[in-house]
Amino acid sequence: MAELIWKGKPASLIPASSPHIPSPRPLLTQQVYMPESPQGTTSHDSPSTAWQNRLIWGDKTAFLPALLVDFAGTIDLIYIDPPFMTGRTFRRGAEIVYHDTWNNDLDIYLQWLYETLSTLHTLLSPRGSLYIHLDWRTIHYAKIMLDEIFRSGSARSGAGFKNEIIWHYQSGGNTRKYYSRKHDTLLLYTKSGQYCFHGERIARPRGQVRRNHMRKEIAEDGRITWTIRSSGRIYTYDEETPMPITDVWNDISHLHQKDPERTGYSTQKPEALLERIILASSEENDLILDCFCGSGVTAVVAERLNRRWIVGDQNELAISTTRQRLLTHELKRSFVLQQLHEQHSLFTD
Repeated sequence: MAELIWKGKPASLIPASSPHIPSPRPLLTQQVYMPESPQGTTSHDSPSTAWQNRLIWGDKTAFLPALLVDFAGTIDLIYIDPPFMTGRTFRRGAEIVYHDTWNNDLDIYLQWLYETLSTLHTLLSPRGSLYIHLDWRTIHYAKIMLDEIFRSGSARSGAGFKNEIIWHYQSGGNTRKYYSRKHDTLLLYTKSGQYCFHGERIARPRGQVRRNHMRKEIAEDGRITWTIRSSGRIYTYDEETPMPITDVWNDISHLHQKDPERTGYSTQKPEALLERIILASSEENDLILDCFCGSGVTAVVAERLNRRWIVGDQNELAISTTRQRLLTHELKRSFVLQQLHEQHSLFTD
């Protein structure tokens, strides 16, 4: 099997229970935000046992080890949109949001990414799925890393790579020196062959566009059907027949400057993108993790779709933006704001 090597790579993955890993620092709850009504709790919940979603302020290298104590092997769906190694410093006005420069050292970035993906694999449940969202700069490195991390027993268990998804979008800007880059890539990996996937939930109506050399027929009542002959049989579909989603997503637009979803966070992704992922790869009440929550889209969509969630980010603006977005929606469950003990409190309300 091919292996990616870089300066500083450990000889093997370090088990989460290794005695060489220092005890994780505790996460302290600073604020609790309650729904206006208790519709998010089930009949057997009590105020002391009801699940509380988590918004965590801190670097993933600190709070992910803390999550291992209680959540190793329990996360049903992980979506991450980590830094792309763009070499840029992202700003909001004069305020620096985060640096994505890495001292122009690929080895540093690869070690950081490898440690992140290894820990996320440990957190993932046996039926869990992981989506990583990157672009042309580093997606090929992530693919080889994930092949290594998910390789254990994959031939028999069905674990490992499932899809390379192309998210193609129309945006401004072009170049005369090479083809314009207008897509991101998402990789889908699963911990076993027994994973959650519901393609039918995200299928789209076939519509009136001709596909696969089908013959179009219009009935007297105006209803459109499509027929095609294959292996001696005739297959008929109408325009409302669900059509499975492929691995090229060109029907979800990037966020335009005046889009009402926009929060001002520079790397914000559209809610439709996360809605597709969450509907396809999780059930209601499943637990979702995003350790680079940015604008908060994962938490917002997970909340709306009645999934439990844990999201975090090291950036204060990301936490503030996520918190504000959540508080403008109807909460199904309470959520807590947590942070590492040595940090100052972000909010006092």
